[in-house]
Amino acid sequence: MTKSPPSSSGAAFDFPRARAALLKWFDANGRVFPWREDPTPYRVWISEIMLQQTTTQTVVGYFERFIRRFPDAAALARASEEETLKYWEGLGYYRRAKMLRAAAIEIAAKHNGAFPSDYASALALPGIGRYAAGAILSFGFDKRFPILEANTTRLHARLLGLRAETTLAESQRVLWQFAEDWLPRESARREPNVYRKLNGALTDLGRLVCSPDEPNCGACPLANWCEAERLGLQAVTPVLKKKADPIRRTDAALWISRADLPGAALVAETPGAAKRTDARQTDVLLVRRPQGALWAGLWDFPRFPVAEPFANAHELSRDAALADYLQYFLETEAGAPGRDYRAGAVLTTVRHAVTKYRVALRVARLAGAAPAANRAPSLFDALESEPAPPVLARSAAQGPEVARPREVPRQGDKLRWVPLESLESLPLSSPGRRVARFIAGAVGK
Repeated sequence: MTKSPPSSSGAAFDFPRARAALLKWFDANGRVFPWREDPTPYRVWISEIMLQQTTTQTVVGYFERFIRRFPDAAALARASEEETLKYWEGLGYYRRAKMLRAAAIEIAAKHNGAFPSDYASALALPGIGRYAAGAILSFGFDKRFPILEANTTRLHARLLGLRAETTLAESQRVLWQFAEDWLPRESARREPNVYRKLNGALTDLGRLVCSPDEPNCGACPLANWCEAERLGLQAVTPVLKKKADPIRRTDAALWISRADLPGAALVAETPGAAKRTDARQTDVLLVRRPQGALWAGLWDFPRFPVAEPFANAHELSRDAALADYLQYFLETEAGAPGRDYRAGAVLTTVRHAVTKYRVALRVARLAGAAPAANRAPSLFDALESEPAPPVLARSAAQGPEVARPREVPRQGDKLRWVPLESLESLPLSSPGRRVARFIAGAVGK
């Protein structure tokens, strides 16, 4: 990894001619999005937060659905966190949705429901950083603020022939300054919408022409001013920080119906759910992930780590550590009677990526459980015989204390029996939604 300073500052770049060529290209080739057709500050704000870590192709449908339900900041401020997460479901990085709602509450309280038009106030809102503040003020208000995201970083690095890693502090300084230099100074004679058009054009050119692997330099309106094109550096610039290899892991998600777990005293009913004769078979146990946990605030199936020796096993009941996690959860969090709980056979596998992990999620039902006092000792009891760390306090109504397995995370801040037909109305994690659809299909057969 090179740490040499950037090779060019852009001081000699012919911005007037380059701007004219860029805007001509944009008029003919610019992408059409709903937030561009009607670029109110609120709509631009929602789109910019959605576009963080998500492609434009994915965002369009979510954006339109979100705007129909929350047409302005006041409507979003009035919504519950659970409803906001439901309308965000599938976009991932759910902290963005929580920050969006928190910012809407602040906008309603401090700015009369209108997104603020000054940089300091925009930057002070929850979830708004330097890029987002500039993008919203540029696209939403046509103000002179530069933007620097993945597409413009790549484009600017090639135009400058930047040979240093783009995340270095000096590289960032040069790239931000270059992005600002593209924007003409404020004057009474400037064309209307020039700032939103230039920033939109730079973003689209980076996305459509100056692509990461095979830039189409022959179609680029800025090729005459491009240092990477002149020196043949397209394959080596931008210099990106090397990503760490993903960590592979296996988890188990438990499909637990009401019939599998009689007497779970701490599991609540779904509010307003109608009583049905088949409730014992079709109600499933869901947990709402607690604050600080992955997918906090979303509903999910109980999920536990699977030990490496059992990662590819079809019969998860042989994983003694998993049995410990499961038993602790069911007795302590769900209030289930003391039994020898085990996971059954793997029914399907849901593969997904989250943060630095690539996860194989094994879906299993709760195996038949005999009362712990009546079961015969198993081959795996020796694996469970190590001294356990201190246990959490329990009330007398909850019965004897249950040994807490090492490193077991708390599953949820709420547990609920949910009818299968009600799963669509709850905000679920993306893998949780796939598990729910598998279960619905399996029950319907």
